[in-house]
Amino acid sequence: MNSLMKYLCTLMLLAGLAGCARKEAPVEGRPESAHEQNVVTLTQENREHMTLKVEPAAPGNLGMTLKTAGRVTANLNKTARVTPTLEGRLTRLNFDLNDRVKAGDVLALVESPELLGKPLELKAPIDGLIIERPATIGELVDRSKEVYTISDPAQLWAIAEIKERDIAAVKVGQEAAFSVLSYPQEKFHGKVVLIGNQVEAASRTLEVRIDVDNSDGRLKPGMFADVEITTTILENVLLIPDSALQTDGENQVVFVALDGDKFEKRTVSLGEERLGRVQVVDGLKPGERVVTEGSFILKSEMLKGELGEE
Repeated sequence: MNSLMKYLCTLMLLAGLAGCARKEAPVEGRPESAHEQNVVTLTQENREHMTLKVEPAAPGNLGMTLKTAGRVTANLNKTARVTPTLEGRLTRLNFDLNDRVKAGDVLALVESPELLGKPLELKAPIDGLIIERPATIGELVDRSKEVYTISDPAQLWAIAEIKERDIAAVKVGQEAAFSVLSYPQEKFHGKVVLIGNQVEAASRTLEVRIDVDNSDGRLKPGMFADVEITTTILENVLLIPDSALQTDGENQVVFVALDGDKFEKRTVSLGEERLGRVQVVDGLKPGERVVTEGSFILKSEMLKGELGEE
């Protein structure tokens, strides 16, 4: 009896071990894990026919901007209007529009009875460019008559129209950038130097003055401008180029470079975007390398795999 019991126990133990072995053994055709489903592996042939560039996700600062309309104007601190000090007849104009003058140049002559035949010389008070010449030879002029307007074209202002609700966000010293229709792909830069003290009644906007360097002379007073003022700086946030992003349904995804020719599709949560850089709130760690050029091809390769194509 004891021998029979021992024999039966031994058979049961062996059966249990065999069952355990079958349970732990990999099952052919087992579905891939979620991680494996999100990994695409490139072949050597793929690599030869595509260009991939990668860049590590890295902490940095991101400026938050306020966008508004504006215009380019002459810098009135670098502008002078030339008028006669005595009444008389304008007999000579020595300069025309867009002529460059220096302080002390004789711009015009006025015959005044008070000078007994000696002409009154109108001289340039500053260096600059003739931007207005409203007078004509032969007309009578007095102290109220503007003969010339001179301005330094190398120093201009951009005047931004700030909506009433946004006034509190704007401060003197903030960085600003703007574009104009003549150069739509280019950004011009300056700083906020003055905030107006009166809200315009009809538009409910406040004028903000931005100093602009115009040494190359391409900007002209009167141009309309699309202005962006950097009102806040997000410090030490994780940033990637926006070129790394792909859309996957309702999600934004990136492809993270793994070992060898493997790339993992990763869903990311995004924050703010500025000048081609976007904040990653979740889904990436600092130092992880994301594909910044060629990610669309990786997305296509992954879709082929999902559809069972070669």
